[in-house]
Amino acid sequence: MAERDGGETPPPSSSGVTSTTNKAAAQMAKMKAANDKYKQLLKMAKERIQTQEEEMTTLKAVNKKLKEQVERESERADTLSIDDGDQAMLGHHTPGDVTPIIETSLTISRVCHRIRLTEEGGGDDEDEEIWALIEFDTYNPDGPELAPTSRKYKKWRKFETEEDLDDFIRRDTGEPLTLPPYSLSPEQSLEIQKEAKQQVSQVTEEFRRFRVRAEVQRKQADAQIRDLHNTNVQSATRRIEGEDVEKELEQARTDHVQLERLKAELAEQEAQWKEAYDVLLAENNTLKSSGSEALLAAQWRQRYETLLTEKDDLQTRLQMEVEKAEATAEQRRKVDAGKYEMKYRDLKESFRLYRKKAKEIFEAQQRGDVGLLQFADKSAEDAKLSYLKNLLVNYLSSDLAVKEHMEGAIGTVLKFTPDDYEKIKKRKEEEESWF
Repeated sequence: MAERDGGETPPPSSSGVTSTTNKAAAQMAKMKAANDKYKQLLKMAKERIQTQEEEMTTLKAVNKKLKEQVERESERADTLSIDDGDQAMLGHHTPGDVTPIIETSLTISRVCHRIRLTEEGGGDDEDEEIWALIEFDTYNPDGPELAPTSRKYKKWRKFETEEDLDDFIRRDTGEPLTLPPYSLSPEQSLEIQKEAKQQVSQVTEEFRRFRVRAEVQRKQADAQIRDLHNTNVQSATRRIEGEDVEKELEQARTDHVQLERLKAELAEQEAQWKEAYDVLLAENNTLKSSGSEALLAAQWRQRYETLLTEKDDLQTRLQMEVEKAEATAEQRRKVDAGKYEMKYRDLKESFRLYRKKAKEIFEAQQRGDVGLLQFADKSAEDAKLSYLKNLLVNYLSSDLAVKEHMEGAIGTVLKFTPDDYEKIKKRKEEEESWF
């Protein structure tokens, strides 16, 4: 309660918490979409790298195969007796040439590969050369009959320009051949591989940074959601505790009001009992002084019936109040009810004895028995002493609150003077001031 009365910050409203939660959910959705996008890009980069690696593998295999073919062609060239000049003259002679034609001819069957190489010079110009792997077909019609008439082999040729290559093909075959596309040179393959690795490294680094940022944002979102949850739990706990305290206070106020009402009713009943006792005592004194024993007996009987009716009513009301009150108040009311019940029984017993004596006196008056009348006076004094004795016993065994009400009855029976009352009051004040 003290913390609520102080300067404590009120808990966030449900609308603010819902808005913050929606923002966090939207941010998480954006992060997931970006993560999926980066994953797709990474997948595409991996597929591209894999494709390039496959191409590089193919190129390496082709390069290796070409190198092997070059080596084989070099070995074959050493064994051939025809040099490059003779090969150029085979099948191509002028009409006035009287040199006999060699019966072995060369033809180009196809161009297997071609590679363009660029070499940087000292200046701004760049030297370009084209290498082509050409498959030749040799034919010797004058050879042995059992020997094969044709033979194929491959050889690398260098050309300065594409026109030279086209011219060479047209000169040797007389018709153009289909040229294959340019293959990558080893330097170009290495450059492409290097660029691919750089792209992979760049994409990997970007993905790593994205994962770090996504993880940080996820942790921040989790922390924010956890803080909101804790705030909601704390606010709900404080609200529940506040409601419990208010209920307890309201119950305590209700119990206090009921106790005050019961105390007032008990005080009123006690005052009524005291008033009835005073009236009964006055009537008793009046009847004794007047000597109207028969009238006294009738009045006692009427008073007894009235008190009995009041007793039944009070018991009914007391039972209803006992059912409504709490356990502690119920116990206290039962104790107080027992005290009043004891007083009522004592008073009833005294009245019974007194009525019995009154009846005996009345019968003695009818018979004119003087001795019995004197004995009746003595019995009346004994009854008075017995009543006073019971009254003192109840006074000594009662609580302080009950004693204060019984002191008036004792003073009336013993006929205290105002001086006696003043002396008793002064004595009480001295005792209270001493404490």
